[in-house]
Amino acid sequence: MLANADDIEEIDEEFQAEEPKLPTPHEIRAHLDDYVIGQDYAKKVLAVAVYNHYKRLRSENNASDVELGKSNILLIGPTGSGKTLLAQTLARMLNVPFAMADATTLTEAGYVGEDVENVLQK
Repeated sequence: MLANADDIEEIDEEFQAEEPKLPTPHEIRAHLDDYVIGQDYAKKVLAVAVYNHYKRLRSENNASDVELGKSNILLIGPTGSGKTLLAQTLARMLNVPFAMADATTLTEAGYVGEDVENVLQK
Protein backbone atom coordinates (compact mmCIF):
# COMPACT_ATOMS: atom_id res chain seq x y z
CA MET A 1 0.00 0.00 0.00
CA LEU A 2 1.45 3.35 -1.03
CA ALA A 3 0.79 6.52 0.92
CA ASN A 4 0.53 9.95 -0.59
CA ALA A 5 2.13 13.10 0.84
CA ASP A 6 -1.03 14.13 2.71
CA ASP A 7 -1.18 10.75 4.48
CA ILE A 8 2.47 11.02 5.50
CA GLU A 9 1.98 14.52 6.91
CA GLU A 10 -1.07 13.33 8.84
CA ILE A 11 0.88 10.39 10.28
CA ASP A 12 3.76 12.71 11.23
CA GLU A 13 1.34 15.05 13.02
CA GLU A 14 -0.21 12.14 14.91
CA PHE A 15 3.23 10.85 15.90
CA GLN A 16 4.34 14.26 17.12
CA ALA A 17 1.09 14.70 19.03
CA GLU A 18 1.75 11.40 20.84
CA GLU A 19 5.17 12.56 22.09
CA PRO A 20 4.96 13.17 25.80
CA LYS A 21 5.44 16.72 27.00
CA LEU A 22 9.10 17.49 27.54
CA PRO A 23 9.62 18.70 31.11
CA THR A 24 11.41 22.02 31.41
CA PRO A 25 14.75 22.26 33.23
CA HIS A 26 12.89 23.91 36.12
CA GLU A 27 10.44 20.98 36.35
CA ILE A 28 13.28 18.45 36.18
CA ARG A 29 15.18 20.30 38.90
CA ALA A 30 12.07 20.48 41.10
CA HIS A 31 11.56 16.72 40.73
CA LEU A 32 15.20 16.07 41.66
CA ASP A 33 14.82 18.38 44.67
CA ASP A 34 12.00 16.13 45.92
CA TYR A 35 14.28 13.07 45.99
CA VAL A 36 17.89 14.26 46.32
CA ILE A 37 19.16 16.41 49.19
CA GLY A 38 21.97 18.81 48.36
CA GLN A 39 23.99 18.62 45.14
CA ASP A 40 22.30 21.79 43.88
CA TYR A 41 24.86 22.48 41.14
CA ALA A 42 24.72 18.88 39.87
CA LYS A 43 20.91 18.97 39.78
CA LYS A 44 20.92 22.23 37.84
CA VAL A 45 23.47 21.02 35.28
CA LEU A 46 21.73 17.64 34.87
CA ALA A 47 18.32 19.27 34.41
CA VAL A 48 19.60 21.50 31.62
CA ALA A 49 21.61 18.68 30.01
CA VAL A 50 18.65 16.27 30.00
CA TYR A 51 16.36 18.95 28.57
CA ASN A 52 18.88 19.76 25.82
CA HIS A 53 19.35 16.04 25.08
CA TYR A 54 15.64 15.49 24.48
CA LYS A 55 15.36 18.76 22.57
CA ARG A 56 18.18 17.54 20.31
CA LEU A 57 16.50 14.15 19.79
CA ARG A 58 13.22 15.79 18.87
CA SER A 59 14.88 18.24 16.51
CA GLU A 60 16.33 15.30 14.55
CA ASN A 61 12.73 14.32 13.75
CA ASN A 62 12.13 17.76 12.25
CA ALA A 63 13.80 18.89 9.06
CA SER A 64 15.25 22.07 10.56
CA ASP A 65 18.57 23.59 9.58
CA VAL A 66 19.64 24.12 13.18
CA GLU A 67 22.09 21.50 14.41
CA LEU A 68 22.28 20.91 18.15
CA GLY A 69 25.56 19.41 19.35
CA LYS A 70 25.71 16.26 21.43
CA SER A 71 27.11 16.51 24.94
CA ASN A 72 27.93 13.96 27.61
CA ILE A 73 28.04 14.13 31.39
CA LEU A 74 30.46 12.47 33.76
CA LEU A 75 29.38 12.44 37.40
CA ILE A 76 32.37 12.34 39.74
CA GLY A 77 32.27 12.30 43.51
CA PRO A 78 32.91 10.27 46.63
CA THR A 79 30.86 7.26 47.64
CA GLY A 80 27.45 8.26 48.94
CA SER A 81 27.39 11.70 47.34
CA GLY A 82 24.25 10.94 45.30
CA LYS A 83 25.55 10.22 41.80
CA THR A 84 23.57 7.01 41.36
CA LEU A 85 20.47 8.43 43.04
CA LEU A 86 20.49 11.40 40.64
CA ALA A 87 20.73 9.10 37.61
CA GLN A 88 18.09 6.68 38.91
CA THR A 89 15.70 9.49 39.78
CA LEU A 90 16.09 11.03 36.31
CA ALA A 91 15.54 7.66 34.64
CA ARG A 92 12.40 7.04 36.68
CA MET A 93 11.04 10.52 35.95
CA LEU A 94 11.66 10.20 32.21
CA ASN A 95 10.52 6.57 32.08
CA VAL A 96 13.77 5.33 30.52
CA PRO A 97 15.75 2.20 31.45
CA PHE A 98 18.61 2.44 33.93
CA ALA A 99 21.48 -0.06 33.88
CA MET A 100 24.39 -0.34 36.32
CA ALA A 101 27.51 -2.46 35.78
CA ASP A 102 30.98 -2.94 37.21
CA ALA A 103 33.21 -1.25 34.63
CA THR A 104 36.37 -3.02 35.82
CA THR A 105 35.32 -6.21 34.01
CA LEU A 106 34.63 -4.49 30.69
CA THR A 107 37.06 -4.83 27.79
CA GLU A 108 37.17 -3.94 24.13
CA ALA A 109 35.31 -6.36 21.87
CA GLY A 110 37.41 -9.39 20.95
CA TYR A 111 39.48 -9.48 24.14
CA VAL A 112 39.08 -11.65 27.23
CA GLY A 113 36.53 -10.09 29.55
CA GLU A 114 33.03 -8.76 29.27
CA ASP A 115 31.92 -6.79 26.23
CA VAL A 116 30.30 -3.38 26.78
CA GLU A 117 27.28 -4.45 24.70
CA ASN A 118 26.50 -7.24 27.20
CA VAL A 119 25.79 -4.74 29.99
CA LEU A 120 22.27 -3.97 28.78
CA GLN A 121 21.49 -7.65 28.15
CA LYS A 122 21.72 -8.48 31.85
